[in-house]
Amino acid sequence: MDEYGCTARLYDPIVGPALRPIHTAIVDALLLAKVDCMVDLCCGTGMLAGIAASSGINTTGVDISRTMLDVARKKRPNATFIHGDATNLSFPDNTFNAATISFALHEKPQVLGVAIVTEARRVVRPGGCLIIADYLAPPADSAVWTGWIIRLVERIAGKEHHQLFHEYMAAGCMNEFFRHIGINGRLIRNNLNGWAGIYRVEC
Repeated sequence: MDEYGCTARLYDPIVGPALRPIHTAIVDALLLAKVDCMVDLCCGTGMLAGIAASSGINTTGVDISRTMLDVARKKRPNATFIHGDATNLSFPDNTFNAATISFALHEKPQVLGVAIVTEARRVVRPGGCLIIADYLAPPADSAVWTGWIIRLVERIAGKEHHQLFHEYMAAGCMNEFFRHIGINGRLIRNNLNGWAGIYRVEC
């Protein structure tokens, strides 16, 4: 069953305005690194992939939701979109210069998140990079209203989704995830008033 079947067409209007500056910052980082070929894992409706493709990067998006991909192909024809499992990609090793994962790890069990990041690093060439954007633990009393809105959106996304978000935040967010997997993720930018960050992992 496609868990995004009922929400795919609402995704861009609801979260698009908040995510666009983050996606733009990710693409700026990729362009600075002279990336010309990338894969966007768990690409959803293709918001990030579309911006990257419009910036001249040869972009492939991968998602397990056919409904999300239907929206992506209709709205972002400048990128290529493939139905697939980000934990078991069909690409050979060292296919791309970079991979991106945007706001997908917080909604997955950690074991799946680790598998996705492992696959992302496998398909990126040595010397390339992995860029991850997701929630981080903000300072105490930081942007209370932003935190309230984020929690509301995550709750609306569904019981299981909200539970995984809660576990991710309680566990220490991306810093703990990187520690667990044994890789160095460097925070390159804060977003959403301190509630999210963009991280770079060298491959």
